[in-house]
Amino acid sequence: MLSHNVARAIKPKTGKKRKPLTYTPAEVSQLLSSLERDRDGHAWFLALCGLRRGEIGGLRWSGVDFAQKTLVVHIGRASAGGKAVEDDPKTEASVRTLPMDDEMVEVLRKARRRQAADKLQFGNAYQDGDYVVCKEDGTPYHPDTLTRRWSEALRRAGVRHIRLHDARHTCGTTMHLRKVPLAVIAAWLGHADASITAKIYTHSQVEALREAAKTLGEVVTTRDIQAG
Repeated sequence: MLSHNVARAIKPKTGKKRKPLTYTPAEVSQLLSSLERDRDGHAWFLALCGLRRGEIGGLRWSGVDFAQKTLVVHIGRASAGGKAVEDDPKTEASVRTLPMDDEMVEVLRKARRRQAADKLQFGNAYQDGDYVVCKEDGTPYHPDTLTRRWSEALRRAGVRHIRLHDARHTCGTTMHLRKVPLAVIAAWLGHADASITAKIYTHSQVEALREAAKTLGEVVTTRDIQAG
C-alpha cells in the first residue's frame, strides 16, 4: 500500500548522555588525605592522575622505574562476560610512558613496601604476578572489584560519590583549568586526538565559571556609563 517505508523518516529521540562529574581541588585533597591507611590508596591516586581502571588493574612493577621516575602504561585489564581479561590498551596512543613527580614516586614506593610485607607474611602462598595494584596474596583485582572498593574509599573519606572513571575526568579538567595545553593533556591521558580530550575530558567547574563571570564583568559593565 505504501511506496516507501515511512518508519525510516522517524528519528527516535536519543537520551541525554550523563554529564561527567569531577572533584574540586578541595575534594581531591580531602580524599587523598583519607588514604593513609587504605592499602589500595595508590590505586585511587593513580586514578586521580588520569589512568583508566583497566590501566590501573594491569599496571606492572616492571613498568615502574624509580630511578628514572617513569611509569609505563601498556597493559589493560578489563571485564568481559564477568571475567577479567588482559589485552593491549585501547589505542596505540594509550601505550605511554609518564614522568613521575616526587609525590607519585613516594606513593608507589610505599605501596611496594606494603606488598613486600604481604609477601613475607604469605610466604610460598603469595602469588607474585608483579601487579602494582593487587590483593594481599598478590593476585590482581577483578576490574569490578576496583569499582566497588573505590566507592568504599569515597564513603570513608566523606566525599560525594563519583564514578571511578570520573577521577580521570577530574585529572583532565584540573590540567585544563591550570592552562596545560590540550595536546599535552591528550598525551598524558593517552588520546590519539586532542579534540577528544577537549570534547570529553575537560569540563568547567563552578570555581572556573565564577572567575569567568568576574572577568566578563570587568569588560561588559554599565558602571562607567552610570558614573558618567
